[in-house]
Amino acid sequence: MKKAIVIIALVLAGFSGFAQEAPKLYTLPSPFDRYTHYLATARLMGAMPIGSFADSYIDKASFQNASVSIEWVLRNSPLSIGGEIGSTYFQKKIPRALYQNGDETVSAVQTRTLSQYPIELFGNYHLLGKNSTIQPYVQLSGGVSIVDYTLYYGSLTTQHQKVAPKYGVGVGSKFLFKKDGSFGIDVRVKYDGTSYKHEYIEKGVSSVNGSVGVFYRWW
Repeated sequence: MKKAIVIIALVLAGFSGFAQEAPKLYTLPSPFDRYTHYLATARLMGAMPIGSFADSYIDKASFQNASVSIEWVLRNSPLSIGGEIGSTYFQKKIPRALYQNGDETVSAVQTRTLSQYPIELFGNYHLLGKNSTIQPYVQLSGGVSIVDYTLYYGSLTTQHQKVAPKYGVGVGSKFLFKKDGSFGIDVRVKYDGTSYKHEYIEKGVSSVNGSVGVFYRWW
């Protein structure tokens, strides 16, 4: 009986030692902290014209805007870099009035439109860790925008297209659905400016947009 008790005690001691020496896998940092990883975001935006663009051409808010982006989140750094492409559209109708068209005077309802298709590179500076449930950031961006300026006078149109420099600055935050998870929401407020001048637009295109996006990250 004593021999059996001694054997059981030795076996239990062996298991105890093994348990103490076993690696604590769940205390390892998240792979998103340890490795460079990637992040894709699709977002919808509402935009409000500001400055001379609103004063001289269109002052109506637009909700026909969207973008997609790919982001490279650097290891051991609060920075990430990426690219974003999108589309924005502004429109405003002017009550019927008389307009001069060459030698003719036309009575028409004028519809003002401006479409943009921006292609930008951006950098984000994250204020908290890459695997925090909440990840606030500031953003700088720059690139070009394909601008389509079209005026409608009833069924008549005038159009001007140009590729123009574009820049922006924003603040936002990512919200993970769960810690160490791959999905989350990105909320951002951003100022956008485009160096474009034509007819009514004399000092460029400026707007402030707010957006909500869904992202997926992987490593």
